[in-house]
Amino acid sequence: MPTMSLSKTFSVNCSAEGPQTNCFGFTSFDTTQKVIVMSFRGTQGATQLTEEILDFFTGKKPFFNDAGHIFTYFYDAFFFLWNGGLSQDIRNLKYKYPDYELWVTGHSLGGAIASIAASYVVHTGLFTGDQVKLVTMGQPRTGDYDYAVWHDKTFPYSFRIVHHKDIVPHIPPQYGKDELYNNNMTTTDTYHVCAEADGLYCSNRQLDSYPPDHLTYFDINMPDWGTQGCPKM
Repeated sequence: MPTMSLSKTFSVNCSAEGPQTNCFGFTSFDTTQKVIVMSFRGTQGATQLTEEILDFFTGKKPFFNDAGHIFTYFYDAFFFLWNGGLSQDIRNLKYKYPDYELWVTGHSLGGAIASIAASYVVHTGLFTGDQVKLVTMGQPRTGDYDYAVWHDKTFPYSFRIVHHKDIVPHIPPQYGKDELYNNNMTTTDTYHVCAEADGLYCSNRQLDSYPPDHLTYFDINMPDWGTQGCPKM
């Protein structure tokens, strides 16, 4: 994306309890394509992964009155970033470029945060659903069924991309549309767009897991993804 410019980066402690763990995101803008971007990094290290997994057993938080519930760790992580400067920068960019689209993306934990971030800016009126393009990779299940239904009704352009044997999108046990890649995800490889939630007719047909499939999307090593730019939408 040669015409994309970085706006700001955000690095915060996103653990409400226990050891400090870091969440990272950045904003950017493109005056040629007329786009604002929010992008979020995935899980970093065993401590953060453990906190996320344990959080699945501690319950969810309500996401407005009509939009279901979100797992607590993802909910808190988003608001730590939002209140850590992301809110002000997105509002500034929206004020400066009021007619631009918003692209939101992330991998793994970052995919869950991206889903919440897109939902939040639409629910609070900063953007409309048809102004947002949301693409996530290796995104864990982020909320309950009501959140998934509200989410799918809100965003005409939303894809949850799953790489073959990536286990993370199936955690925790289930529901949004996803793309299933049964290959190396090169530009010429085929994929299947599922018309339903990730049920028995889509990525859940794949019962075994292969950890490298979570770490590699479109031939990009996801731990280094933040230095290599966003996927084209």
